[in-house]
Amino acid sequence: MSFLWPGLGQLYTGRRRLAIAFAVPAALVLLLLVYQLRQGLVVFGARFFNPDFAFWALVIVLLLGLWRIAAVAHAFLVGEALETRRTLERAVLAALVVVIVASHSAAGYMLWVTLDAGSKAFVPVGPDKNGLVVTSTPGPSLPPGVTPEPTPEPATPPPPGDRVTILFTGVDSAPSRGEHLYDSIMVVSYDPPTNSVQMVSVPRDTSCFPLYYGGQVSEAFRINSLPTNVRAGFKSPDDPYPTLVNEVSYLVGIPINYYAIMDLAGFVKMVDMVGGIDINNQAAINDSSYDWLGAKPGYGFYLAAGPHHLDGIDALAYVRSRHGDSDYARASRQQEVLIELLHKIAQPDQILKLTDLISTLGSSVSTTFPKDQVADFVAEGQTVPKENIKQVVLGPPYSTYNGNGSSRLLMDKVGEMSIQLFGKASTWSGKTPPNPPCPQ
Repeated sequence: MSFLWPGLGQLYTGRRRLAIAFAVPAALVLLLLVYQLRQGLVVFGARFFNPDFAFWALVIVLLLGLWRIAAVAHAFLVGEALETRRTLERAVLAALVVVIVASHSAAGYMLWVTLDAGSKAFVPVGPDKNGLVVTSTPGPSLPPGVTPEPTPEPATPPPPGDRVTILFTGVDSAPSRGEHLYDSIMVVSYDPPTNSVQMVSVPRDTSCFPLYYGGQVSEAFRINSLPTNVRAGFKSPDDPYPTLVNEVSYLVGIPINYYAIMDLAGFVKMVDMVGGIDINNQAAINDSSYDWLGAKPGYGFYLAAGPHHLDGIDALAYVRSRHGDSDYARASRQQEVLIELLHKIAQPDQILKLTDLISTLGSSVSTTFPKDQVADFVAEGQTVPKENIKQVVLGPPYSTYNGNGSSRLLMDKVGEMSIQLFGKASTWSGKTPPNPPCPQ
């Protein structure tokens, strides 16, 4: 009986005070669990992304296991004074203890994996010489010979209730490249007062853009290789990745508070882990040059227009392929997939995959988002209606195609877009964005 609930066995033998003593700690744990579930199963699962929460959950699970063993053993011993125990009863006691040890050990192992993964995903930070908070922790899946880049976090996070903006970057760090290429550059901003989300994608082949510290780049320069060029000697007042963060913030016209980087391998694992994603392809894709990154033999990615269910490999092709249409269409697909992936992760049935999800994130994602705010933002994000999610890709009319595989932002149009999306929070509000001629 004490196996079912600590103290029941003591109550059965008439030891009420001992029954209460054994039952109260377990009842407190139950009340704590009910409290943590107050915002639903999905938000409860999101709390485990916080390594501190996972650590204390691990401690509670292990202590509760020991407490259950103590309750069962005590009930057996006090009962033994009432009647002679037979061998079968002792075997049942041993079996119950084994079940308790096995179940709590399994839960403890899952929590340990979660704790370890969360500790890797939320990178440690410290101030650098430029006053920007950075870390020298390597990003996910760096190819051999590539020097780790510092990654930024603002020294002062936004006040509670203010707009929070995150830069999502997908990095192609395949060993064959020998460099970082940020093929997905997406700004996602959440505004609590209006309960709305604004998403702005900067095409990876953007060139001829003005620099936040003065000057501009040539037509041959691509924004997705900005950190690599800074590492190679391109003049910048900041470290490689902070340069990209500050540049995107300058162009889009919104202060960026945090970042998240995911590598391609992690993206594939994440999609497969949630059972694939459902998308609605707006136009047929006919990309005969897509290389599959070695995941499939041969070349070519073809997808008819209309609804499809994609696994991880095909979802990666869906967000990477551009030769069948354009870089602008690809950026729009990346936004679609991000929303769908977040929707799938937030389903209650994914709670059983929580450990694997967090483990994949820990090995594939680096972020400076506050670990103790993940669950709160998941809770708030669930209340955002679809009509309050605005998606913009900086293609036409915000840019023009240069004809050499790159695009040029029309900063006057981008400035208008920024003010329309972000209002007074836009750094272009009341200013005239530079629109200099592209240097040859």
